Amino acid sequence: MKPQAAPSLLPTGTARQAVAASPAYSPGLVELLRASDLDESSAYLAWQVAQLAIGVLPSERDAFMLMMGRLLVAQALGSTRLATTEDDRALLAKLPELVQAPPGRSPLVLDRNYLYTQRACACETRVASRLAQSYARRTAFAPTAIARALEEVAAHGAPRPSDEQKAGVAVALERHLGVISGGPGTGKTTTALALARSLVRLGIQPADIAVAAPTGKAASRLDDDLRTRLGALRDPAEADRALLADCPSAQTLHRLLGARRGPGGALNTSRDPLPFAAVIVDESSMIDLELMDKLLVALPDAALLVLLGDADQLPSVAAGAVFRDLGRFAVRLERGYRTNVAQPEGRQIAELAAAVRAGRAEDATQLCVLRADPSALSRQGVEHLAPEHRDDLLRDYHQRLFGDARVTAMLAHVYTEQDGSFAEEDARRLDDLAAHLARTRILAVTRARRTGVERCNAFLHDLHGGGSHGGGPSFLPGEPVLMLRNDYARDLWNGDQGVAVRVDRPGQPVAVVFRSRKGWQAVDPQAMAGALDLGFALTVHKSQGSEFDEVLLVLPDFSSPLLTRELLYTAVSRARRSVVLCGALDQFKAGIETGESRGSGLAARL
Repeated sequence: MKPQAAPSLLPTGTARQAVAASPAYSPGLVELLRASDLDESSAYLAWQVAQLAIGVLPSERDAFMLMMGRLLVAQALGSTRLATTEDDRALLAKLPELVQAPPGRSPLVLDRNYLYTQRACACETRVASRLAQSYARRTAFAPTAIARALEEVAAHGAPRPSDEQKAGVAVALERHLGVISGGPGTGKTTTALALARSLVRLGIQPADIAVAAPTGKAASRLDDDLRTRLGALRDPAEADRALLADCPSAQTLHRLLGARRGPGGALNTSRDPLPFAAVIVDESSMIDLELMDKLLVALPDAALLVLLGDADQLPSVAAGAVFRDLGRFAVRLERGYRTNVAQPEGRQIAELAAAVRAGRAEDATQLCVLRADPSALSRQGVEHLAPEHRDDLLRDYHQRLFGDARVTAMLAHVYTEQDGSFAEEDARRLDDLAAHLARTRILAVTRARRTGVERCNAFLHDLHGGGSHGGGPSFLPGEPVLMLRNDYARDLWNGDQGVAVRVDRPGQPVAVVFRSRKGWQAVDPQAMAGALDLGFALTVHKSQGSEFDEVLLVLPDFSSPLLTRELLYTAVSRARRSVVLCGALDQFKAGIETGESRGSGLAARL
């Protein structure tokens, strides 16, 4: 069938037209996209662009269409560009109306040996330029004033910032761009608080300081931590009292920037510059290239930007790995406080995280103690179960979670609301139940397949007496529940974890309760359909920023491009006392040996 003339493309690069008839796709294009979980709309977009290739042979148009498919797959996997071969570049040279060298304004840009969309290339160039300019400019703070402020902060600290953390703050305050990277438990929140307290001592008003994070969950946790630690200061100095009285509220970067998604998914933000002298951003490894571009554009020239995060963790979901690419500018926090390295189990987990982070697969696997079955687990340090024990591990987890008589009593209890909140005794019960559920968490690499989150949650829901769950809102008392999107009205955030309990409500025997700043609140799972899902198991991505006593990591039983060193490091570093790996150690080793392969030119431009 002869393809119809291609409709014009939107400037955002997204094909919105319906597929009236199946176009003549290049051989292998659909299979390539499906293997990366992309649907036919991506194939259609590749076909559309290929129809703009004029004056080439049909076979060359097919090859160009397949190249566009490879670019779309690279972007979906987080890259900003596609590496090209000599044959690719020879073909692209025949399409000067579509592909030019920078600073060309063609739809596609060939920068050296890498193919970009024009939008991605322009964004990466802007971000590199602005970051380099900010880092090159020194602040007006004198080194002696910075040192004096930090000494005053340490004198009133609770906890006192370590020498390493103080050094990180001092370096960050010297330039208009500060980058502080540290692994889990290295005290990044303590560092952020010391930074804010130092800024006030250096003459910055609390109202002129913004605190933000990429996700609502991270922003909420940061806000709670900062306020709690400020409130716990003994004999606070005048600067600390001023900061506590006008403490900046941590918010998402999207809310800070007034961001919204426009046609084609384009990120639109307010055109007004941010009214702040300093912006502190936590969990910065989650910031993608486009969001960083919007943040840098919104910053006033005189503003200080400090980015805190872990460069070795999983990067952003969308394209780009900005925080990783800023590694040459970063101050590194090395000392961890999450695991107690004085105890054998804490030391073993710390050694495992270090080996994974460094890509030392053999060292990492030697730390894994093989157990015959779940009953042999000590739940101390690093242990390994063969893949055939996966279902037995889930059964054991469920029994340990709900086999205690005290927990059974909490599940049978009917909780009573009064004016939208719970009585003190019921709130205390909910605190105990939530703490019990949060001690151990199952982490998986993927959502689908036999080793994914969906199957683990369905299996445990069935064990709990619920039969088929199917992603619906029918939760049973005691089941952990995950929030899937931000709900500003309820102060609930994507990634928040609640629990289903019995409630004294007419016609609604079970509600899901979440703990927010205002205390425990109950939501109707029927009214929140689509926003809630079972939370026995989480993807490693969803677990970022969390910590647990025990982590049960279910490894995939198939080769997956998601199984990388960064993902495994993120997973094992969530644990304080115990890591249990369930799966083939060959998969574990392969993941450690596979670094996150995101194509990005930002580091080179910097």
